[in-house]
Amino acid sequence: MCLIVTGHYGATLTHGDNFVLAALIPAKEKVAVDKAVIFDDVVMPIFNEKCLSCHNLEKAKGSLILTDAKSMLKGGKNGKLFVPGKPEISLLLERIHLPVDDKKHMPPKSKSQLTPEEITILALWVKGNADLKKKVIELPKSDSLRVLSASLLGPVGAVEENYDFAAADESTVKKLNNNYRVIYPLDKVSPALEVNIYNRSIYKPEAIKELEPLKKQIVSLNLNNLPVKDEELKTIGGFGNLRKLNLNFTDVKGDGLKYLKSLNHLNALSLSGTKVNFGSVKQLIGMKSLKELTLWNTGLKETEIAQLQKMNKELTVIGGFKDDGKNPVKLNQPRLTTDVSIFKSSLSLQVKHPINGVQIRYTTDGSEPDSLKSLLYDKEIVIKETATLKVKAYKAGWYSSDVVSFNFYQSNYKPDSMAFLLPANEKYKSEGPKVLLDNQLGDFDVNNGKWIGFRENNMEAIMFFKQPVSLKSVTLNVMRQVQAYILLPQEVEIWGGADKKALNY
Repeated sequence: MCLIVTGHYGATLTHGDNFVLAALIPAKEKVAVDKAVIFDDVVMPIFNEKCLSCHNLEKAKGSLILTDAKSMLKGGKNGKLFVPGKPEISLLLERIHLPVDDKKHMPPKSKSQLTPEEITILALWVKGNADLKKKVIELPKSDSLRVLSASLLGPVGAVEENYDFAAADESTVKKLNNNYRVIYPLDKVSPALEVNIYNRSIYKPEAIKELEPLKKQIVSLNLNNLPVKDEELKTIGGFGNLRKLNLNFTDVKGDGLKYLKSLNHLNALSLSGTKVNFGSVKQLIGMKSLKELTLWNTGLKETEIAQLQKMNKELTVIGGFKDDGKNPVKLNQPRLTTDVSIFKSSLSLQVKHPINGVQIRYTTDGSEPDSLKSLLYDKEIVIKETATLKVKAYKAGWYSSDVVSFNFYQSNYKPDSMAFLLPANEKYKSEGPKVLLDNQLGDFDVNNGKWIGFRENNMEAIMFFKQPVSLKSVTLNVMRQVQAYILLPQEVEIWGGADKKALNY
């Protein structure tokens, strides 16, 4: 028994059982932070991507054109787009924060929505008098707009660091890559490696310990949202060339931070969402290499964060937003604590939010959750069939979060084997068909090693079943990111039968 799935003309289907990606082209090179102008390189790209389809020279919905600064400042039939210095009374922010189903909500429900970061950038830019010429580096290092802008831009001066260590053995890197740990070079000619470990539900300390053969080559380690404890930091302290370490929302409490003092090249450390305290963090302030320390939503008080900043003026300490109740801010989206998207019988889900006192509402029928009638999240959500979970956060004095949507698929059958009839793109071949059978879906990071890409060839996959299966449906999960040239498939064909030489369409 076999089943063939064929995608024509650049099909782009996410991985997992019956999920495949294709047609990937690198995104446009980012402007360096020290060269970037806030309006030109941070604000306008948001308008171009999320607003220009309705507000261009040909369409100009509401007589509003957003192709250039002059047209933007002119406004439309409803008046000026914003009031410099006052985002709370600006039409731009008012329309963005309307419920998605509201006819005046912008962008329209059918269009790609702004991310929480993009909304915050626009609000902060308007609050800063909507300056058209100011550069990002003219803002204070700890300024929220600068921090958010820097995350979207290229490195300062686009300077490439020259590393004085040899490249790791390719077979070792290949062996350590698996379905919960991705290792990849910073670029094709660099010996430096970046490591991303994920899937909280199956994490074990061995996932870090096993990286010791690569301790000279690892310069970036991402452990975000994993149950990493202080004991594991002792191993990380041996990664002598580490430059960037992300420990956000881990179980680190601070006792193990002493092991990081030996990292003479560490320049960026993120501890957001952990239970570290002033005493444990204080010991890191004297590290000469450390340039950025992120501590929002930790146990540290605002006065303690300010004190840390005074202790080392060369270090940027990011403490995050403090709610004074005077300026309503949009809640960020709730987050799911599981990476599992495909299940056989049932799946228990936990949802969290980093801000205390938030009320989480959800639906499982694909409808939009509201603050009154939708189910109120308590301890868990149990999924027993293929479903779309939509979740939204609410809190008095805040704008509600954007809806975050998760798809879960009940899969009763798994192929005994699978093969590609045409080769994948060399850059995005991952582990081949194996990665399509791991019961995990890809996220929006196309460089995390969990994607299979087809650019020169169509994607043609054949799945074999030793015993006949009674399929009722085949689900294809399709992703579209136009700015990255990830496009929808123009045609998808599914063939099946008892003999691979005589399949039926």
